[in-house]
Amino acid sequence: MPTYQPGVLGPLPRDPDQKFWDPEMQTMSREQLEALQLERLRTLVDRALTIPVPLFARKLREAGIESGADLTSVTDVNLIPTTVKQDLRDAEAAHPPFGDYRFTDPRECVRLGQSTGTTGTPTIALFTRKDIWIEYESAARVWWRNGWRPGQIVTHAHPAYLYGGGVMLSGSLEYFGALNLWVAPPDTDELAEQGIRMWQRVRPDVSMVAFSLGRFQEVAAKMGLDLATDVGLPSFQFRGMGDKGMPMMTAGLECYAYSSGPCGEAPGGHIHEDWAIVQAIDPKTGRDVPDGEWGNLVVTTLDRDNGLLRYDLEEAAAIVRDPCPCGETTVRGFWGGRFKDFLDCQGHYFQVSEVERALRSVREVTVPSLEYVVVKPTDPDAALQVRVELDQGEPAEVATRCEAAIRERLGVEARVEVLPRESLARSGYKAVRLVER
Repeated sequence: MPTYQPGVLGPLPRDPDQKFWDPEMQTMSREQLEALQLERLRTLVDRALTIPVPLFARKLREAGIESGADLTSVTDVNLIPTTVKQDLRDAEAAHPPFGDYRFTDPRECVRLGQSTGTTGTPTIALFTRKDIWIEYESAARVWWRNGWRPGQIVTHAHPAYLYGGGVMLSGSLEYFGALNLWVAPPDTDELAEQGIRMWQRVRPDVSMVAFSLGRFQEVAAKMGLDLATDVGLPSFQFRGMGDKGMPMMTAGLECYAYSSGPCGEAPGGHIHEDWAIVQAIDPKTGRDVPDGEWGNLVVTTLDRDNGLLRYDLEEAAAIVRDPCPCGETTVRGFWGGRFKDFLDCQGHYFQVSEVERALRSVREVTVPSLEYVVVKPTDPDAALQVRVELDQGEPAEVATRCEAAIRERLGVEARVEVLPRESLARSGYKAVRLVER
């Protein structure tokens, strides 16, 4: 099991044929793993109470917890009250700029970032060298599970600057030993073309531009190019998909960027349980929901300099504990997106991504990329309103086929409005797919 060593930049080499990045940790017995989690949980609680960390110390004492020794098993984490994003915002507003929930003096940290702010005021994330090392080691497990190896060329287009995702991803790839080909998010056609021209010169082995792929495809078409045949950009494939959909892969930059990743042998993403206790809880009771059911994603980070206790991301998660044929002993998780983005329509409850999957079965609307929005229902009994762009084809006929595809996949009636190409707003990173009107 690797341990953090100050001053050491990269990891020791691995045998490229070994199955796991960290075999000792990833195949540890459940008994050993839970004992390690309990030890680290108690340490985190003791630090919160003795440093003290005011926000968490208050919550612990209100719950009657005076020492880490009050927790006798990992399930006792449920005795700790949850914390939500608004708690962090309020703390930063009341005790600017960093709030009263930090375990480490900010001047002992080496990296600052902030959340995207898509759901409100951004919060500030702080990392010590050890915190970054934990993220890099966690990411290395994910990259190794994917079948990637040091020496490959990996490209991505994550944003950076105050949003720290791009810097964290680039650093993790460099730590892993990959050649990091970082292009700008395609916020404009010019930036997209810049990235495409670079890929023509230096062809990557691995592509991580899934969030921006549509924009690159669209601009490549304007250039008379095909990303696969002319540029050589590898196709992106999600591993670990199952009946519940997306495998869990992250808990957000401010919480745990590389909390988990899929192995491809069973659905879901393997959670790095030595560095986090990840739960799916009923927000009304604060307790775990049954395995396989959707609950709020709650994360307690372990062994970091800057920790979080029972952080409720207010996103949908499901946990499964059945053994995985890959041999990894950790539990697996699924991510269902933000609860606020779930759609309640005609007695069905589903995510916007399900609409996208239906639309992708109609080829005409996917060329050169699928561009669509869903209007958030205000009347749950009314038809679902969807807008989609079309480059070539008969709009009325394509609209009928899109409506049929949505009906077949989701069981709901939809009214699809077909628009000319470039009618909808564009984004260089995460496209806005759910609109108010």
